[in-house]
Amino acid sequence: MMNNHADRPITTIIFDLGNVIVAFDHFLICKKLAQYSPFSPDQIYEKVFTSGLEARFDRGLITPEDFFTTVSNELNIKIELPLFHHIWSTIFSLNTGTAQIIQKLANYKLLCLSNTNIWQFQFCLETFSVLDNFDSFILSFKVGERKPHKKIYQKAIEAAQCLPQQCLYIDDIALYVQAAKDNGLRAVQFISASQLQKELENYGVL
Repeated sequence: MMNNHADRPITTIIFDLGNVIVAFDHFLICKKLAQYSPFSPDQIYEKVFTSGLEARFDRGLITPEDFFTTVSNELNIKIELPLFHHIWSTIFSLNTGTAQIIQKLANYKLLCLSNTNIWQFQFCLETFSVLDNFDSFILSFKVGERKPHKKIYQKAIEAAQCLPQQCLYIDDIALYVQAAKDNGLRAVQFISASQLQKELENYGVL
């Protein structure tokens, strides 16, 4: 279908993963780890997330094993790797409304562009069958950069194999939506599945 806003047809739709396709809350990790640590959930969030440690893991700059060791030392916890892996990964639930929309987009190339790490991505891939609909995944831990860095958007455009303006990007974070636009993509901010349905109808995609 032709796009209502330009003379180039949209051929590729690029979805963010977290809080678009699946809901998640990093603080759930902090609350669970606090059961094994002398630190409070707020302190754990500061040490793991605010500090940039989690960002290094997301960028693939630290191995899963080294990440586990570093976090364990920082939080003074003594748990086995499998339990830590489970706590770190099982914080997701499917956004069924978005999943239903994705099922309607069989005529488009579907990409997933996500700031994520290998553990959480593998969990989502194994747990949520809606991801089987995607043609390619552009992931921060493989690219080595997280949104809003230009490199990860350029990798998505390469994977799309079309002009940037033929891609429609969907993300819940306004900063990342603007970065997509700055890299030539069309983009909308995700608020809810019903709102996304209307946005896609407006673009002539649905």
